[in-house]
Amino acid sequence: MPDSTVCVAFLTPRYSATNTGQGSSLFRLLNGLTDEFSETDPDVRICYHGTPASGFYNASQIKHDLTGTIGGSLLLVLLFLCVCFRNRDTLPLLLLPVLFGTLFGLAMMYFLKGEFSLLALGIGAVVLGVAMSYVLHVLTHYKYVGNPEHVLREQVKPVCLGCLTTIGSFMGLFFIDTALLQDFGLFAAFAITGTTAFSLTYLPGLLRPEKSRMNHRAFTAIDRINAYPFYRKKGLLAGIAVVTFVCIGCYVACGTQFDADMHNLGYKAEHTIYSENLLLRKTYTADKQKYFAASGQTMEEAIERFALLSHKLDSMQRIGLVKNYTHTDKLFIPLRVQQERMEAWKRYWTDERLEQVRRLIVATAPEAGLRPEAFEPFFDYATADYEPDALYKAGIIPPGYWSTLMEQSYNGEHLCFTSVRCANDTVRSHMSDYYRICDAIVTEPNLMVLDTYYYTTDTLTAMNEDFNVLQWVSMLFVFVVLLVSFRFNLKHTLLAFLPILLSWLIVLGAMAIFGMRFNLINIIISTFIFGIGVDYSIFVMNGLIGGEKDSRLLAYHKTAIFFSAVTLIVTVGSMLFAEHPAIRSVGFSTLVGLVSAVGLSYVVQPAVYGWINKKGGKA
Repeated sequence: MPDSTVCVAFLTPRYSATNTGQGSSLFRLLNGLTDEFSETDPDVRICYHGTPASGFYNASQIKHDLTGTIGGSLLLVLLFLCVCFRNRDTLPLLLLPVLFGTLFGLAMMYFLKGEFSLLALGIGAVVLGVAMSYVLHVLTHYKYVGNPEHVLREQVKPVCLGCLTTIGSFMGLFFIDTALLQDFGLFAAFAITGTTAFSLTYLPGLLRPEKSRMNHRAFTAIDRINAYPFYRKKGLLAGIAVVTFVCIGCYVACGTQFDADMHNLGYKAEHTIYSENLLLRKTYTADKQKYFAASGQTMEEAIERFALLSHKLDSMQRIGLVKNYTHTDKLFIPLRVQQERMEAWKRYWTDERLEQVRRLIVATAPEAGLRPEAFEPFFDYATADYEPDALYKAGIIPPGYWSTLMEQSYNGEHLCFTSVRCANDTVRSHMSDYYRICDAIVTEPNLMVLDTYYYTTDTLTAMNEDFNVLQWVSMLFVFVVLLVSFRFNLKHTLLAFLPILLSWLIVLGAMAIFGMRFNLINIIISTFIFGIGVDYSIFVMNGLIGGEKDSRLLAYHKTAIFFSAVTLIVTVGSMLFAEHPAIRSVGFSTLVGLVSAVGLSYVVQPAVYGWINKKGGKA
């Protein structure tokens, strides 16, 4: 650096920047060496940043948050369930179906895709809460009736229907051209299928009626809560109606906004932020510096294509978009261009022109005090035969500087780099200078922007548009399944579908009211909210209809919903304490969705069902 306070070195990993598995070994080694150096030279600080470093710390923070927040909350929830159920085998019986479903999902993903995103697995862990709700329904019902066969007769239909409709709520993700969402959708669908299958086939065989116990005080308290006639409280119904209409109104008036900027989702470690800011301060404080490249199957091909990149940058520099860039093409001359220049050199220095120059030197050199024979080396060079030579093969460029100009990527492709300076505007849209430069570069197939965020912006924007359509398609699928399952009874179908639709609209309206935007993670979680709303609605509806034969059936379902809601709210609420912004961002929309789903199922659905029966007789 000009003030000699900072020394910059470039490292080129031998793996893809997105391969955080191999990156962990590199950065643990770097951190160890940095700590050792700091002990011997405490006045010198070593720091680093870059895409591989960001990927490593992003993945590490996800792992830490998943184990520290969600893991801790799950332990509290499991302890609560064990106290209520009292049996020693409660914990194994709760976890075995979920574990089987998780392994089934991972196995199916392995056979279908071979690998999938760590973030998809992390967010998929939340969906296991939906799967656990099916286990809770079976176990809770068993605690009341004490007969596995009786449990199966009353639980197979609602559990299977909930499983089918929940999978249907993930259907939209299968058709979005984004690997993360496809991975999440597939894993969630397989995990829920595996958990449901285990809960209805193997779990009843593991139940032992003679050893069944439960905490009667806890269940009595829960029964009192469930027995309270919330649906008869006009004030509560009016409050829910007002909140629902306000949210729907705000959603209709403001719509939903989508944040396609991946910078707002990734986690950045403190020392990588420091490193980036330090480099920015020591170079060009008011400018943005980004890398672009020309690619080719060979190094020579990459250099040839760099000429087009240089031409585009020259044009944009003349109109003021580009302030400056590294003229790599001035250092690496294509062999074809070298040959053309040599031929032009030979054509220019004809025998007549060389003889004329020789005469002029003989006539004028003595007047300047020079000997004419001193110019003989010039004539040797002018008449010599030359061959094109590749500078990148000469081995005279230091490796550290070489990596800033050229490299061979992990897939075997060769890249020729240039560093471009432009205005450091904070606007991340296609109106900014940087995005206008990027848009001009990517029109050519062999020129690229070395910025993954640029490419993901358009993908995420298109994904949001697709998701809005596909989400309603998933709702239509759920509606059709409900209609068939209720034997085309339109009243029952609409009543079961009501909490599903309203909870989704409440979430959309709440996000509009609080100025929150959809992003890649919120889209995933919204599907999860929709799925859990489907389950709660189906079980309450099943209890309302079945209450004509068994008045306790609704209470059984409500108790299971209570345990499920507590499990999910505590687990998801713990995400608010995560440091990773993507995980923390799911807290608000998820809590709103869960609370609205429970409230609508507990209060509105029974109220409307009673009103229908009162007005029109039995439905």
